[in-house]
Amino acid sequence: MEKYVITMLGEKDHGKSTLIGSMLIAMDATTGDRIREAKRYSKNNRFEPAYILDSFYEEREKEMTIDTTRAEFAYNKSIYELIDVPGHLELIKNMMSGASNAEIAILMVSLKKGEGFRPQTKRHLFLSSMLGVKSLIVAVNKIDLVNYSEDEFSKMKENVGEYLKKIGFNRPVEYIPVSAYNRDNLISHSNKTKWYKGITLLEAIEHSARRMRKDSSRNRGLRAIIQDSMIDGKAATIFAYISSGTIKTNDSVHIEPFKTQVKIKELYVKGKRVKIAKEGSNISIRCNLNSNLIQRGGIIYANSQKSAYSRSFNAKIFFIHGLLDRRSEIIMNLNNKKVEAIISDINGFTNPSNGNFKAFKNVKIVPNIVVDVKMSLKSPYPIERFSEYESLGRFTLYSKDKFVGIGIVK
Repeated sequence: MEKYVITMLGEKDHGKSTLIGSMLIAMDATTGDRIREAKRYSKNNRFEPAYILDSFYEEREKEMTIDTTRAEFAYNKSIYELIDVPGHLELIKNMMSGASNAEIAILMVSLKKGEGFRPQTKRHLFLSSMLGVKSLIVAVNKIDLVNYSEDEFSKMKENVGEYLKKIGFNRPVEYIPVSAYNRDNLISHSNKTKWYKGITLLEAIEHSARRMRKDSSRNRGLRAIIQDSMIDGKAATIFAYISSGTIKTNDSVHIEPFKTQVKIKELYVKGKRVKIAKEGSNISIRCNLNSNLIQRGGIIYANSQKSAYSRSFNAKIFFIHGLLDRRSEIIMNLNNKKVEAIISDINGFTNPSNGNFKAFKNVKIVPNIVVDVKMSLKSPYPIERFSEYESLGRFTLYSKDKFVGIGIVK
């Protein structure tokens, strides 16, 4: 069965956890014990589907999700993993960690008075676009609190659409009026929104997955990121994840930045010996090796393909912590490899709350802005553009051992 990861985006209290809990119940993907436990902790005799996800007592007491939660359901021979990420600013790091591993996102935006399309919601949209989400589903939630109003839904759809256009999000978007609590338009159409002629949330998820399958068939070069290795004399077992392309038994490959060539003697996927492994597979490789330098973070290329070594490149970075400026020394974690770098130039910044870009050369880098910079590395390293190889074009940044942001190679 194919598996698809879906990131839930949106602010606290807009209904992400409630929607996931309701979907698990509707898809028969949770147990009776979990439902009974959720009912036991629900307050004021009102059952809260969100409590199905909460693993800690303090989460229920604070009525906020304090960490990333994952839940799965199966449908039509596919598995969908929903990542419930915190909507409040303090835990935006978790949101980005979720978004960076997902190509489908569901944005929850509430129609309840006092909630709506707020700056934090816009930050989530900006970051999901920046980090590679290819298909967006906008769940306009709490439609029941505005008497299932078509006008209120249309206004929110227009507001979100205008912002997406401003930040250049040109990928597929579905807008669906939902009540996560009442399960309106989640897996079947609601009689209370007869004016809505679009698809349900479940159908939108399946359509997005179909587009992902089509996109994954692109013919791209081999890129496999090494997770670990075991070396015994001249023999080695290398564990890697295929980010793109395919690899076969008897293929000759080179591993960078270690400048090592090997021939694939045996190839395994999930412990089973195979002749070929494709994009998205976790693999183990048996080969002869005359070097002890192969480490986590290395990249496997086909011998016919050159690696693009570089000492400088342009990047877009979202900063979360700290105060940096030009010439700041930082550590990039690129493909699980730590690389020393400096910010050699600053071209300008974007405020993700409104999508406005300003060109400033000497701007201080402060939290919660997106900065266009030029990075310089201490020594050359294989660099891939995010637009060409997404998983290799992302990186995290650290300053004085503190996480400060996440970026992409332009």
